[in-house]
Amino acid sequence: MKCHFFKIQMKQVEEYMSYRKLPRELRNKIVDYYEHRYNGKFFNEVEILQEVSECLRDQIINYNCRSLVAAVPFFKDEDENFVVDVLNRLKFEVFRPDDVIIKHGTFGTKMYFIREGTVDIVLPDGSVVNTLTDGAYFGGQVDYYFRN
Repeated sequence: MKCHFFKIQMKQVEEYMSYRKLPRELRNKIVDYYEHRYNGKFFNEVEILQEVSECLRDQIINYNCRSLVAAVPFFKDEDENFVVDVLNRLKFEVFRPDDVIIKHGTFGTKMYFIREGTVDIVLPDGSVVNTLTDGAYFGGQVDYYFRN
């Protein structure tokens, strides 16, 4: 059943790309994104989480995401309700290799948690100064983003 929904989604994506006459290279990137993002499985997590009770939703999100924020010193002494609120605001994003997540020198209001993979910190001259891996976090003004 999951495979069926993924195929339907991919058909819609193909039709969209064709309608917009996207260049082949961009189409390949989009297909690669969907294949990596959904790994052949497709479900609407937002819809699923909206259907369950708030208590159950908090438990699911806490189970899925708690380990991501556990390593962040900012959250160590925070109230449990605040942490649950933060977890409820998290959005799942997938980036392809060579995607620029944040440009050097820009003010960010997002914080990113690496669940799986690596992120290179690259200076404007192209030199890699650090590589972040699973469990790391980066970006944004934490206090600004979560308190506003």
